[in-house]
Amino acid sequence: MTVSPVAGAILATRSSFAQSSLTAFLLGAVMGGLETASAAENVEDKGVIFNEAFLPQSSRGLDLSHYEKGNPALPGEYRADIEVNGKLISRQDIRIVAAAGKGNTYVCFERALLELVGVDVNKLSAKALELLEQAKGCTSLPELIEGASAAYNLSEQRLEISIPQAFMRRGARGYVSPELWDRGITAATLGYNLNANHNQTDFGNYDSAYLGLAAGLNLGDWRLRHNGSTTWQKELGYDYQVINTYAQRDLTSLKSQLTLGEANTGGELFDTVAYRGVSISSDERMQPESLRGYAPVIRGIARTSARVEVRQAGNLLYETNVAPGAFVIDDLYPTGYGGDLDVTVHEADGSEQNFKVPYAAVGQLLRPGTTRFSVTAGETRDNFVDKQAKFVQGTVQRGLTNSLTGYTGGQGSDDYMAVMTGLAFSTPIGALAADVTHAQTNLESGKENGQSVRLTYNKNILSTGSNFALAAYRFSTSGYMDFSNALQTIDAESAGLDASTIGRPRNRLSFTADQSLGRFGHLSATAIRQNYWNIPGTDLQYQAAYSKQFGDVSFSLSANRTRMSEGDMQNSLMLTVSMPLKFGDSTYRPQLSASVGRDASGEYNEQVTLSGTAGKARQVSYGITGSHQGASNGTSTSVNGQYIGSKAIAGGTLSQGDGYQSVSLNMSGSVIAHRGGVTLTPYQGETMALVGAEGAAGAKVAGFPGLELDSNGYAVVPHLQPYELNEVSIDPSGTSMDLELQETSQQVAPRAGAVVLLKYAAVKGDAVFVIASQKDGSPVPFGASVTDSKGASIGVVGQAGQLYARLQDENRVLNVSWGDQAHQSCVLILPVEKEKKPATEVVCKQA
Repeated sequence: MTVSPVAGAILATRSSFAQSSLTAFLLGAVMGGLETASAAENVEDKGVIFNEAFLPQSSRGLDLSHYEKGNPALPGEYRADIEVNGKLISRQDIRIVAAAGKGNTYVCFERALLELVGVDVNKLSAKALELLEQAKGCTSLPELIEGASAAYNLSEQRLEISIPQAFMRRGARGYVSPELWDRGITAATLGYNLNANHNQTDFGNYDSAYLGLAAGLNLGDWRLRHNGSTTWQKELGYDYQVINTYAQRDLTSLKSQLTLGEANTGGELFDTVAYRGVSISSDERMQPESLRGYAPVIRGIARTSARVEVRQAGNLLYETNVAPGAFVIDDLYPTGYGGDLDVTVHEADGSEQNFKVPYAAVGQLLRPGTTRFSVTAGETRDNFVDKQAKFVQGTVQRGLTNSLTGYTGGQGSDDYMAVMTGLAFSTPIGALAADVTHAQTNLESGKENGQSVRLTYNKNILSTGSNFALAAYRFSTSGYMDFSNALQTIDAESAGLDASTIGRPRNRLSFTADQSLGRFGHLSATAIRQNYWNIPGTDLQYQAAYSKQFGDVSFSLSANRTRMSEGDMQNSLMLTVSMPLKFGDSTYRPQLSASVGRDASGEYNEQVTLSGTAGKARQVSYGITGSHQGASNGTSTSVNGQYIGSKAIAGGTLSQGDGYQSVSLNMSGSVIAHRGGVTLTPYQGETMALVGAEGAAGAKVAGFPGLELDSNGYAVVPHLQPYELNEVSIDPSGTSMDLELQETSQQVAPRAGAVVLLKYAAVKGDAVFVIASQKDGSPVPFGASVTDSKGASIGVVGQAGQLYARLQDENRVLNVSWGDQAHQSCVLILPVEKEKKPATEVVCKQA
């Protein structure tokens, strides 16, 4: 038997102070050249004998028998960083158990943990699979995989795993096994967005309100959803519009979603169709992150404090209030990729701006062997027709080679049929796609047949910072109609109306480009040009923007040119300069921006805005704007503010100008009902986590200003990425000093739409720092184990008899032991301190 010094972290402890003392002391006791037994599971432990000469005099005779073999971690549950082949991949709860008859311990491995660390379970031997089944979730890693090891580093709280590459899964980056996808708990959710407006103008008063609702109920694998909106106007009253109502669940084996009810088709090949029926469609979110793809952003300019509406196919998708100046909307709920977005800006003075955001369907390249599909059957829900049509639609996309993807699709109803086929391919000069659609429409006047040829192009040049996409649609014959166009024409004929007033697009060209100019700034441009077979004139829309940063000062120049059909061309320009005001705390320095614009009538408008944030988490934002309108030679001012509270987001705007006054209020958030009660949150999201820590009211949720655990110990974290590992952390600052969180971070991979429950263990009790001495005045031996009256481990005694512990009020007795002899144990009876002291000196009495 080899004699060895005490080396490494040989004592398990819950006391951070005691552990740091032990680690510092024992690392100093390491001596080279002496053989020691490995703590890894796959090494046969021959045992060691410790040299007591390296322990303090008072600790001689300390019982070290437990540490003479194997891993010194005691059996129990631990929160550990998971490191696989030198790479940190997760933070997870692990279980360590004692090996029967061997005197050491090992880490329990079950199928889910193997999947998490990247093991391809199908590569395990039949014997290993049988053992995995028989062991019921507790097998050592070397028994499953030859040459593998798993060692728990107690001092670093890290599980270090080594696995031969042959047994690792060769998946795409970001892959998370479906076995780890969490469907969540039974819960009801309600997201809301409320806007109320009151305008007084020289022409009268105008009052309106908007309430957007996103309701849901999760039951097992099913998710029931309802999205709708209510608008109210003083003259017209209430109007409730249903956007969709459906039930949905994952079809994991097909990496797709089953949807029943009122929803929208995806627009990858055909434009989005609102329907009532059933659909099965691929969900690319179930693919690893590296295999996914896009979403539109809406940008515009408001002259005053304005209300912005976003519609698609007549459905109101979104409404919000914006301050004067440039605005960006980038958080629309997905409703399909096809179908332009119609944006209306309602200015406070009663005027309106209208523009479209291209949302064109684009053929996408897929990796070899990858398939995406969709099948939909039901009835249309077109707001522009009185008579709906039953229809069937199907699409398939298949990656044929590394640079070639084929796709096809069809749409059919009683009076309409369309078939599409196309190819997408990668070339050295960019990605190209070309497809042809043949359509036939049965009208009262006869059959209309036509073809449409579509070409798309996309190129991203990283070396030059260039990104541009060109999408050209040429409707080659006058007889071609898309599904929506055909429905409207058939409906008009049925109603005895003139169907020739419904435009049949002939040529359409859209272009978007972004170019980084390095230190010279950034340039972007978009353009849309479209004409019709049966309507004179051409729709035109051009937008260009340039921005540049000079130190702390930035400026941007934007230009817009628009014409609808045979109308007049409307041109507008805006120059904006902004800079921080350097006074006060640098964290909260306000921003000053000034802009001058030229509108379509040739008049110039000027605007100055002061904006900023306040609060520890920047939960308060504000803005003050003054402007001058050239057309009326009038001036206006507005003040806006927003507060992100722990339960809701609230804000408001006051504005006044020549001939008008305006007041608007807004509030948004979500309500979640679950088994533990009802929880309010200021944020909205499709996939959420319900964080629970009993007694931890006031704890902050990392990354979300204003979000903290309520009086019931719950908070809701929005915007989790489905089918991916998400880390959710809480900050204990703000909780009672009598509470200690056993962990502050967890990882979870939720299914889409799930409300996953994350419970954080907390211990409540008095935190005490004790200097324990024996009857003769000498300190209690270093390394002595400490347990409470129930036998639960509290920790170990550090140097000079120091001990940190957290105790319940009714549990003030601690048992201290450093050997098997009667004189090697004593009892600490801790007084109930009415005043907090840096340290409490207590004499340990013989038991």
